[in-house]
Amino acid sequence: MFQYIGSSSSPWMNKLLHYFKRYIGEYFHPKLYLTTLLFLVACLAFNFLVDFENTYVDHYYGSSFRWLLYFGMMAFPFLFVCGLLYVFDINRTWVYSREFWLLFFVGFVVISLERSFTYHDGLLAELDYVDRKFVRRLIAKFKPIFITLFSLLVFYYCYERPRDQNRSWYGLHIKAFDFKPYAFLILLVFLGIGVASFLGDLTQYYPRYLKVGGINFAGKHELSAWVPMVTYEMVYGLSFLGVEFFFRGFLVIGFARVLGGYTVLAMVGPYMFLHFGKPITECVSSIFGGYLIGILAYYSRHIWGGVILHVSLAWFMEFFAWLQKLYND
Repeated sequence: MFQYIGSSSSPWMNKLLHYFKRYIGEYFHPKLYLTTLLFLVACLAFNFLVDFENTYVDHYYGSSFRWLLYFGMMAFPFLFVCGLLYVFDINRTWVYSREFWLLFFVGFVVISLERSFTYHDGLLAELDYVDRKFVRRLIAKFKPIFITLFSLLVFYYCYERPRDQNRSWYGLHIKAFDFKPYAFLILLVFLGIGVASFLGDLTQYYPRYLKVGGINFAGKHELSAWVPMVTYEMVYGLSFLGVEFFFRGFLVIGFARVLGGYTVLAMVGPYMFLHFGKPITECVSSIFGGYLIGILAYYSRHIWGGVILHVSLAWFMEFFAWLQKLYND
């Protein structure tokens, strides 16, 4: 059992602190961390200087080539950190591991397909503009579930399940999951987002609901205004189950056998790249948030803590952005 850090604070907070202290003690490598940080800062600066994703990647919207671009974009930072493990002689076995390359190609093929998938646009072409805009945004938020989650669950059942004695389903199982350690973190998220809502780049991007055409959809179909709003926000929240399943489930728990705890650091890069196109404040916070939630997933072998925190973060952003707009109006 865990040896808690102190006796004055609650046991469940000590458990979280123990995870962080244990991880730093086992996996902190100064050169690795410094080089990774410089790499992430350089990638972040490059993206915002040239608007790489919105200008170049999205230029190929609807093209199969966009799938290849997203594969390179998402796989590159993960492979870069793995390369650092080799250069610094921390872990070189992954290079010769068939399991690593199988997981690598399966995972990044799936996430790049999900990010580049546009085939539903053809099915919606017959709808008028109001319906097409709202339904298209709902489908976009549902893609992490329909494509990423379902695809990797099939892979888990066929490949991972015979090797996983704990039947963790990449952290999707609910056995022995304890919600209490995350309650305090949710409070911190609430307070942090409340303060961050005064930053202009966040209030320009959120609330997302105002940009999906739900108000016009409700008016056209004579629905109460809350019906499309609740529908969108529920699907929006559900989408983070797919996000957490890939980044904390597949990339952290799935790669743990090959990379050990260093897989947390390797995951941070692709997770930051996922936030390109969003406000820079959110991109920077994704580095630290992804790292901390990754540590929790690595030791707990659950993704539900990350799901709860991620959904709370998204809904709090929507809520505080609404308040800011109401106040400013």
